[in-house]
Amino acid sequence: MEIVQAGTAPGHLPFHATAWSYMAQLWSGNKQLHYEAWIRERLGVIEVGLHFEADALTNARLLAAFRARERAIRRALGAEVRIEAWDKGWARVWEPVALATLDRTFLERVGQRIAAYARALEPILRAELPADAAWTEPRPKR
Repeated sequence: MEIVQAGTAPGHLPFHATAWSYMAQLWSGNKQLHYEAWIRERLGVIEVGLHFEADALTNARLLAAFRARERAIRRALGAEVRIEAWDKGWARVWEPVALATLDRTFLERVGQRIAAYARALEPILRAELPADAAWTEPRPKR
């Protein structure tokens, strides 16, 4: 988590985190809107990205906002970025990273990639966050 926090923009609110044997999630204001590194061993990848797992309307609104900025997001993060709806009415901005041995070097690379996502996507998330979406940290000023 330190790698991610250190790699974000100055003044970024501290991340909260939770982890399981196959997944880690980081968020600042709403746990349902979180950055995630998810080992998908069967597919041979780690999914790295921002997940919208709130109510269906919030997810759809955020998905539309991120799709509207797709070109800028790809410029910031690269051509591998995918912006899509998925399971249970959720949505995500993500990319697959080829799974490798989970050594320090690889895990630092994954952490740096999550930090890049937070730097690029957090300003959009905060700007487009619906006013009625739950948020536990200070709300962005509009």
